[in-house]
Amino acid sequence: MEWAVLAVAVAAMAGVAAGLWAGRRSRGEGLAAGVLLERRLEGMSSDLDRRLAALDQRLWLGLDSVQHAQAQAADAAADVRERVATVAGLAEQVLDHARDLGRLEDLLRPPQARGALGEVLLEQLLAQGLPAFAYQTQHSFRSGARVDAVLLLGDAMVPVDAKFPLEAFARMAAVGEGDAARTLHRRAFARDARRHVDAIADKYICPDEGTFDFALCYLPSEAVYYEFLREDEPGASSFRYAVGRRVFPVSPTTLYAYLISIGLGLRGLRVEANARQVVDALSTLQGELGRLREDFEVVGKHLGNARARWDEAARRLDRFEGRLADVSERADELEARAEEPAASAEPAG
Repeated sequence: MEWAVLAVAVAAMAGVAAGLWAGRRSRGEGLAAGVLLERRLEGMSSDLDRRLAALDQRLWLGLDSVQHAQAQAADAAADVRERVATVAGLAEQVLDHARDLGRLEDLLRPPQARGALGEVLLEQLLAQGLPAFAYQTQHSFRSGARVDAVLLLGDAMVPVDAKFPLEAFARMAAVGEGDAARTLHRRAFARDARRHVDAIADKYICPDEGTFDFALCYLPSEAVYYEFLREDEPGASSFRYAVGRRVFPVSPTTLYAYLISIGLGLRGLRVEANARQVVDALSTLQGELGRLREDFEVVGKHLGNARARWDEAARRLDRFEGRLADVSERADELEARAEEPAASAEPAG
């Protein structure tokens, strides 16, 4: 019984000891797990701190970039506003010019005003393409007719008219292609053009007054020149009719090309004339050089004769000097001989 009680007590003690050992073991493992968990938490906290710091830096950099972009956008917006204001000012100026052009168009509706403008434009082209001596404005003929300008080419003149009628052309340009009214205005334009060509040929082509047998009809725009070239029927155009009357239509572009060519030719003729004058002057200088050479040769002969005379005089002077030296020696000898008897006649001591 005691052994049983003792055994039970030992077993109980052993169980208590085992329980105590197991409790201590579980508490040790719990402490180790806590330490490990704490270390992991510390690592996660450090990593989180680093990531938060990097995120904070990125946020600051992003905010700086946004502020810089906002400043650039503000500058660009200010530049755009300035340019818009400039464009608005230019647009206002264009509108003002358009209004001025409208008023100018109203002013140029009378044919006299358009003719005066054509004359001014013609004078500008002449001044740009030709030297001043190669043209003249407002030349009058014996009949009383006055042409806008003449080109002075040597001993003859080329008349240039700038008063082309534009009423029919203006009416034709105001309607669209294919309109029946345009065909009518086109016929009126061709009729006016031929009448104007006839007037130029009859009034300004006057060879007996020093003109060539042709004249130039200055057209104020390329569009009018194009209408001159158009053929309503094959071989029937205002240009062909004008050439048949020895009147050559020219636009601002073609006239300027003609003037440049004529100006170069005139300058070449003037250079040739100047070269001829230079050649004549050289011929005159050559004659004077020949006469100078003759005079120089005469002077040379005189100088040669003078040199020969000088050499002869020098030789004579040398001979005279030699003779003088001989005479001087003989005089000394005679004087010495004259002194010898006198010395011998003296008493002996």
